[in-house]
Amino acid sequence: MNDTTTVSRCDATTCRFNSDMKCTAGQIEVSMSAQQAQCLTFSPADDAQGERPAAQQ
Repeated sequence: MNDTTTVSRCDATTCRFNSDMKCTAGQIEVSMSAQQAQCLTFSPADDAQGERPAAQQ
């Protein structure tokens, strides 16, 4: 059974998919670690050249 929901707020301010506290990723994967939700889609905002990549939708 697949449950889906809407991400209403993203506090990962260093993630490339975070735009004004909203997730712009087309989809995300979340797991539980130490009784906390962990976003497995997190990607650092700066790429290897130090440039901010465009968000993917």
